[in-house]
Amino acid sequence: MRLALIGALLLATTAAAQDLTGHGGPVSALAAGAAVAVSGGFDGRVILWDSTQASALRIARLHDGNVTAVALAGETRFLSAGQDGRIALWDKGGADPIWSTPKEVSPVSALTLGGDQVAAGFLDGRIARIDLATGAMTLHPAHEGRVAGLAFLPDGSLASVGGDLRFSRWDSAGTLLARTSLPDLPNGLARAGDALAIPFAEGALRLLSPEGEILPERFLSERPLVAVAANAETVAAAAVDGTVWLLDLPTLAPRAEVPGGTGPVWALALEGETLFAAGMQGVIRRLSAVDGASLGGTPLATASLPEDTSRGAEVWQACAVCHSLDPGDHSRAGPSLHGVLGRRIASVEGYDFSPALRAMEIVWTPETISELFEFGPEAYTPGSRMPDQRVGDPADRQALVEYLSRFAP
Repeated sequence: MRLALIGALLLATTAAAQDLTGHGGPVSALAAGAAVAVSGGFDGRVILWDSTQASALRIARLHDGNVTAVALAGETRFLSAGQDGRIALWDKGGADPIWSTPKEVSPVSALTLGGDQVAAGFLDGRIARIDLATGAMTLHPAHEGRVAGLAFLPDGSLASVGGDLRFSRWDSAGTLLARTSLPDLPNGLARAGDALAIPFAEGALRLLSPEGEILPERFLSERPLVAVAANAETVAAAAVDGTVWLLDLPTLAPRAEVPGGTGPVWALALEGETLFAAGMQGVIRRLSAVDGASLGGTPLATASLPEDTSRGAEVWQACAVCHSLDPGDHSRAGPSLHGVLGRRIASVEGYDFSPALRAMEIVWTPETISELFEFGPEAYTPGSRMPDQRVGDPADRQALVEYLSRFAP
């Protein structure tokens, strides 16, 4: 009897400590609750997890292309949104969604739930309000560019940040209540106690008041921050190279840093003393929210680079977390860049490009690659899933092009 009990406890402990694996590619969206989590991936799958047992409760498929956002709506229901512009409410026991919205011309870029209301932001700057019970939807213009993040506030108003470098707050009818300018491009938004946490492309994490006043800020990286999660005591942020930081609220004092080098972390979720982190590797890692220690133990591969000591090789390191130079290797978040010079944008076979990129007429030359990093993907290739980042020094842009000409002919 005692041996059986010990064995059961060991199995439960092992399951609880496991990372979550089930996506056939990068994981792009994540949310977590007390006993369940939900994730969405580049493979189009939406997975509801029993996070206590590290097992899938439900695998749903609806979206054409990448699942861009997810949210939990209780212990058995969950929301998904996609590159196809659709939003859906699911139950773990049903084969089809409870409701789903029609396809839109613009991908969904942000999703949040507040009480009986769902809010979704689109790449074209609109915000949708959706009734959770019926799926009835209304739309209103919000930003000039991508809606980068949404969060409901305690008074029921909705906060949003966008590619137009603005913070906005809206009432339930879509009327603008407040608007302020932001110092850089935002890449997310999360409720953080009484404040709002925003990661920026310049590598800074900032807290804002509900009125848009900038509170404490912390510069974490020279690379773009691309994901954020928060609760009343902790903020977690991740950079495009996969580094994750844990910071204390309300001061943003650093608590722990998890080294990167394994590719971008696109999504974070905090639940109690556990941080879930997911991205290019397709594994949802389980980390300690106290000190960042790995709780799941799944080994992650690091990107290998050609041996080169040039300045171009240094600049390329930021690109290598998402792109390979090997022919046909599209296993990372972005396509292989082998043979990129002289190639039309979004034309390489074997990678699922967004419709926005497929409609462009850009041909990649030394000049257009340099312009991409001079102006940033947000402005130069709108509709791309590429995080916004710039290479400010013309000499560095030239060095990058020369590096590509040697290793990606």
